[in-house]
Amino acid sequence: MACSFISASLPLVLLLATLSSTCWSLQIPSARHGHRISPGHIRSSVMRHMSSNNDGDDPSTDSSTKVKFFELDDAFEDDGENVVGTKFFGGNTIKEELYIPEEEEMALELQKVKPKQTKEDNEYNRFQDANAFGDDLARRAGEALQLAINKILYDDSNDDSVAAWAENPSIVWETAFPKANNAGGNSPLMEMKASKDFYNKLDVAILSAKTIESTADTGVVEVRWDVGAVWPNPWESRVLLTGTSLLNVRDDKDNNIITLLKQVDKLDGNKPSDIVGSLTSQLSPRFWDVYHIGMSPSAERDPRLTTLSPSQLSTSRGNKGLLSSYTLSHLPPRLVTEPSLVDTNGRFGRTAQALPNHGFTTAIKTMGPNKEEFVPVSPIEVSISKVDGQDGSLIKWTVPVPPEFASKAVLPLPVIEEGEDDEEDNTSNDDALATSSANTPSKTSSPYSSRGPNTPAPEDPQSLKCNYSLRPPRLVATLSYAGNPQDEEVTELRRQLYQQVVENDGFKPKLDPETKRPVFFFWMNDAKACFTRAGGLGMAVYEWRADWAKTNEIGIELEC
Repeated sequence: MACSFISASLPLVLLLATLSSTCWSLQIPSARHGHRISPGHIRSSVMRHMSSNNDGDDPSTDSSTKVKFFELDDAFEDDGENVVGTKFFGGNTIKEELYIPEEEEMALELQKVKPKQTKEDNEYNRFQDANAFGDDLARRAGEALQLAINKILYDDSNDDSVAAWAENPSIVWETAFPKANNAGGNSPLMEMKASKDFYNKLDVAILSAKTIESTADTGVVEVRWDVGAVWPNPWESRVLLTGTSLLNVRDDKDNNIITLLKQVDKLDGNKPSDIVGSLTSQLSPRFWDVYHIGMSPSAERDPRLTTLSPSQLSTSRGNKGLLSSYTLSHLPPRLVTEPSLVDTNGRFGRTAQALPNHGFTTAIKTMGPNKEEFVPVSPIEVSISKVDGQDGSLIKWTVPVPPEFASKAVLPLPVIEEGEDDEEDNTSNDDALATSSANTPSKTSSPYSSRGPNTPAPEDPQSLKCNYSLRPPRLVATLSYAGNPQDEEVTELRRQLYQQVVENDGFKPKLDPETKRPVFFFWMNDAKACFTRAGGLGMAVYEWRADWAKTNEIGIELEC
């Protein structure tokens, strides 16, 4: 299964339909100036590029790229009531019809562009992050183990700067994972090698490590890991297991070797050895994946533990009432990418409804001879908060990083140059691709916005940032909702959620360290962020889902 065609000529939101009379959309980054993103390049609607045909202009006139978009009359017409793109039908068939080789080549060119910034500015070295690997033994052990894993799963080459990982012949291994009799007995690495042949895809990432105790040449290190796999069933279920391992190691610094003496694995949750229970809920086909079959692969879901232990509730001192309608969940630590910006356009700008362009680090080719494999993850989390002393709101997106991409030691960061005029914006090439008119959305507009033709164009966002971080464990309460992050109804639902969780059931809300206000968020379960191992975040998929399903969620973070 693969997604539809992709264009990297402009920051687009490409809109297609499913097999029914409903739609989904693709969002990809800008190819202009390689990875350089200026503040105005948050996103633009395909409607903007189609408007030239509606006005009688020739889209190929004065265009250096000579890109032909579409010739489907009114295909992207949005009357404010119907879903954009509902005139597309046919699933995979329409994907083949709309495949444009020129635009696929533009995506390939984007991947080849080298940024102007130094390595320190555009790379994140996971094992140098003190929040994840806080001491020397933890860093050395975590990095050595990850490299040993990568050699088996991805055929990565050796790195002489990283300690070699070895297993003691008499190693003790206690684990919930099944052991194959012919795979090497108590060797975790040999078991992993044997498992690789069973799954359609297997990924393992060491997210963090901390030293529990140490002596001159030995120590006990706790490592946190994510294990992702594509199950060998017809619908290729994508499963994710999270947990920790307690490692007894011998550190031979003279020979730069770390030897594993004992390993004890535990899954997250109340039943740390229940591997069957952890997998069962993830193997059955999901309704909306079946509904949108053939359009995008099954997403890797951020794990939520809904059966909570007393220790996970000890700080909040709350007790969920029998009539309470919210869902209480514990989220384990995850590696996430967090693009953010300050937006002054308010609710009707709809900025929060799609990932900002400066959060992307690559482009993904989804069709043609250079088609790439990618991993979709969900949900995309959005939080909106006030900025003290400034106009506007701080919008932050939080996207979990899949273990396939997180397994790399160094992750790319987007290159952001803020406060500079983009000279190419003023050239005739841009005008040829997207002729401006009074009825055309601006380059920062959302395709979902209901802004009228006489409404002033939105202001460019400010303070564009993007970083990776290890998200700490979280206790959250959520309510189901069918809409979008900046709907007017969200305010009332937040109030209802706070009343149920805090005022009625006695839970203690987590406060923002700067604003001292409760931390609310929005889960876009109808969105998928897509990663490749080589380049990172390169595409977002937004699916149509019926209002009655209420698949999105409004949440509040609690003390845990």
